[in-house]
Amino acid sequence: IFALAFTEAITHSYQLLADLSRKKLLEIGGGSGEQAIYFATKGAIVTVIDVSPESLKATEQLAKGQGIILSVHQMDVEEMNFKSEEFDLIYINSVLMHAHPQKVLPECSRVLKKEGKLVIIEPLQYAPFVQLYRLLGSYRKTKPRYATLKMFQQNKIYFSEYSHQEFYLFASLLLPLFWVKSKITPKIYHLVAKGDKALLFFLPFLQKLCWVSVVEYRK
Repeated sequence: IFALAFTEAITHSYQLLADLSRKKLLEIGGGSGEQAIYFATKGAIVTVIDVSPESLKATEQLAKGQGIILSVHQMDVEEMNFKSEEFDLIYINSVLMHAHPQKVLPECSRVLKKEGKLVIIEPLQYAPFVQLYRLLGSYRKTKPRYATLKMFQQNKIYFSEYSHQEFYLFASLLLPLFWVKSKITPKIYHLVAKGDKALLFFLPFLQKLCWVSVVEYRK
């Protein structure tokens, strides 16, 4: 459901990564492994790290089933066992809420090559229309610490360039539509998401109230 709900944000993050051919890409927090597989099919040399052995096993099995070669490591993102300037690209999707960004982002800067990119998709703290879901959903048991635009701004000191784009203001009100088995309901959601993009262009002060931010740091 969230992969479908984040379609615009994920597409934008892939556009920021640009050409992946022969690029050394580190994915932090691989989840089910589907994005790692996608990166590999686009020519990237993919390394995945995660604290969860189950997640890494799922990624390995998925890669093996599709004949994809990648590297997986169980590792703490706050103290990565990689040499400095090892990767061209780093990709993070909804992981910082479970870690300390003040430790993760300097580590990412350390292992990123000069002129490399770090691309992040992260839910934001102050999104008003998902607060009830966060309060009632079982995900609250993981005690996530949601990001803020101020946090991303403060950590730009570890990089030479920083940019961000936000998604899903009023569209996040329609999240329950994804539990309705109808072909038209996701279309309504994504139509409103396009409207949000236009609204944010004219009223950028609303960015902090969006559900998701896509952040790009350049070394």
